[in-house]
Amino acid sequence: MDKLKPHLSFAGRANRQPYWVTSVLIYMAIVVASFTAVTLSITGLLVFIPVLVLGLWAGMAVAVRRLHDRNKSGWWLLAMYLPPTLFSIIGELASVSNPEAGSGIALLGVPFSIWAFVELGCLKGTIGPNRFGDDPLQPTVAEVFS
Repeated sequence: MDKLKPHLSFAGRANRQPYWVTSVLIYMAIVVASFTAVTLSITGLLVFIPVLVLGLWAGMAVAVRRLHDRNKSGWWLLAMYLPPTLFSIIGELASVSNPEAGSGIALLGVPFSIWAFVELGCLKGTIGPNRFGDDPLQPTVAEVFS
């Protein structure tokens, strides 16, 4: 459990590598758990639900740490994830009466998704320490002299 604890924490900073590794591992775990849920029915749901909850928590934690590396508050995740979610829900509701309008509304969330992808997965973090901690790419003094 001690090895898993840093991956579930919202404190500190994470550069791009841990973000992508964590994201891919979460995606793979959820895919495997969903196949298990489909094949094993009720028993599979007992596997899928905890994996999904743990995956969502770990995904949010690494995204917040990634924003910290960019010297931004974790609250920016709301601006990145809430609009696409709301536009998708509204688009689904609108598609009942007008499928074209529903698709158009859902597409309004795409710029937010692109922004989140670029901000979290592509841009380099703040060089040197910032208000959220030391630069994860720069070695500490203890590491240099050990």
